[in-house]
Amino acid sequence: MKFENEKHLLNYHEMDNLHKEFIDIYNNIEGDSIESYKSVMLKLFEQTKRHFDTEEKEMDEYSYPRKKEHIDEHQKLLGEMEYFINRSNSKMGQMMLKSYYKEKLPGWFDLHLLSMDSDLSAFLKGSKQN
Repeated sequence: MKFENEKHLLNYHEMDNLHKEFIDIYNNIEGDSIESYKSVMLKLFEQTKRHFDTEEKEMDEYSYPRKKEHIDEHQKLLGEMEYFINRSNSKMGQMMLKSYYKEKLPGWFDLHLLSMDSDLSAFLKGSKQN
């Protein structure tokens, strides 16, 4: 994954930094070993929990009207990540983790950022100006 300003930049410093950090961690895979995937996925999981917590606090503070839908998306992703991490001890689970990591996470990141996070950042920028 690569952070692309024209695609990923929201011009909301806190969120942009969290998104860049996500991509930096995502790109830390060394080789093709399951140990590397599991290690990086665990780091992503922890970073993502902190990331979502930060966003959710701002949603509360500024009474974001689409909070429920956004938090539901957060919970769905964290549940998926945890599911694949917890099943990565079997050979099938390892293949599923790698597939999820390579095929699902990048697309989810782009879609979530371009839809939900872009809406949230626009709302927060407007709220902070008032």
